[in-house]
Amino acid sequence: MDNKLEKLAKATAEECGLSNYFLKRSHIFKESGIPGEHSYLLSTEWFPEDSEPMDEELNPPGAAVIDIDIQTEKVKRIIFVQDVSFAEEGSFPNLNQKEETITWIENITGLEFGRQFQLLPTEGTTMHFQAAVDNIPVFPTGVINVEFNNEGQLTLFSIDGNFPSEDAIHWEPFALTTDIVESVAKEQMQLLEVPLESEEMWKSIYSATSVFLTNDVKKVITFEEAEEQAAYVKKQIIMEWEEAIKDPFSPVEIDLSLEATEEEALSDHSTSKKELDKEDEEKATLEIKRFLQRVYPDDSGKWMLYSLRLQDSYIIAELLPAERGRRVIDRKLQVYLDSEKYTALNYSDFDSLIEIFDHFSPAQTPVLTKQQAFELLRKHVEVTPVYVYSQTEDKYILCGKIDCSYGVDAVSGKVIPLDQL
Repeated sequence: MDNKLEKLAKATAEECGLSNYFLKRSHIFKESGIPGEHSYLLSTEWFPEDSEPMDEELNPPGAAVIDIDIQTEKVKRIIFVQDVSFAEEGSFPNLNQKEETITWIENITGLEFGRQFQLLPTEGTTMHFQAAVDNIPVFPTGVINVEFNNEGQLTLFSIDGNFPSEDAIHWEPFALTTDIVESVAKEQMQLLEVPLESEEMWKSIYSATSVFLTNDVKKVITFEEAEEQAAYVKKQIIMEWEEAIKDPFSPVEIDLSLEATEEEALSDHSTSKKELDKEDEEKATLEIKRFLQRVYPDDSGKWMLYSLRLQDSYIIAELLPAERGRRVIDRKLQVYLDSEKYTALNYSDFDSLIEIFDHFSPAQTPVLTKQQAFELLRKHVEVTPVYVYSQTEDKYILCGKIDCSYGVDAVSGKVIPLDQL
């Protein structure tokens, strides 16, 4: 192990009270953050000094797995195997020390409680936190989890996602009214067919898609758009052609592994793309059409290029049927392209997933209209302020998250919690 990494691992082990542990193995992997950005993590596995010999791939009870961000030198994850900890007493707060746990999180992360993260409702021996600025959530969000065992010892800590500071926020008073929110929610209403596995049938349900509405009411932002930003582009282009291309397609193995070398982690002279520009879109679209002409030669006009997404060295294209039904589960294709050469490398056809529902009874003909369904759901529409990251402004801007956790049976008119479907 590189000298710098070795010092980092040892210092972290001391901080976590692992004096009676030894370093068994380590590796490095890459972790993505805001689109176009990534960090390298040093993952270390520490065994108790008196642990019994085990299979090389297994960790004994009480082993500690600690992931550290190499650049910031901050701990990202701590896991004690099988909820057993042999760390020195006093190294971590215990289950009954809520305030001490929050202070410990502030110290280990460098974040400030209330200004950058907030506590969510506690579940038994687990504490959940989410990213928030002045107690207003952010999106894409960050989460912190802390778990304790039955003896009250800390056995898990993890932090993932984004935790912006106040200077990354475009502050303004929340101005969305009920009338505005309801009109947007009504526009998001759709009639869908949902599979009910217990009854082996499709059910017609009206529901409203959750979206973000900017505080100035100028833009509705989908969750996909807010999460992916410049690395994601919605296209919705029907793919048509005159002739097939008689050129066999040979898939190339795709490497989505997150493993990295010490050299990559310590130098990180990455020149990979951070966003999709117009040239990327045009060349990728042409290659997708060429791919379809080779692999699905008889499907002209049957596929819609729905989106392009950048992931590491690949552009991933998502294609959906041009004539889409109401079913929430539909056939789709994912095509992987080289992000530099724009050549199709491999693909996934999710046709087999649809076959699972072939024997399901079709949905009954809807009785309710969209307006009638919305009247039943109106009181269940909720809006909460959320700061959503804007790529153009490089700031988090204030939006309202418009959400409805209920749907309406389009035949009976019964209001149903969506999590029960």
